[in-house]
Amino acid sequence: MVIHIRGLQPLQDGTDPDPYVKLYLLPDPQKMSKRKTKAARRTCNPTYNEMLVYERIPRGDLDQRVIHLRVLGDGAFWENTLLGETFIPLKRLVPGQHWVGWHKLGPPGSDFAH
Repeated sequence: MVIHIRGLQPLQDGTDPDPYVKLYLLPDPQKMSKRKTKAARRTCNPTYNEMLVYERIPRGDLDQRVIHLRVLGDGAFWENTLLGETFIPLKRLVPGQHWVGWHKLGPPGSDFAH
């Protein structure tokens, strides 16, 4: 579940972005695992409260998977701006337990993992 993001930077023109979250469950060479939230409007501290669900993944397979979370600014004419990203290894996930925490976004193009 994607709940909140805080501290995004304004766009180069000084306006607040229209951010949304895009997730991939890696490895995913065909990009079949893409999930997205709706875009929040003109904010650097959006709230989503959206459940992004992956079904039918064997438990043993989760240890080998990583969530690639990207925050993008919804732009005009299909031009979206990457605002930050992180990689979240699922090997720390304990089945049946809720896992709540803040994950630091690294700059675009970094291999930032938390």
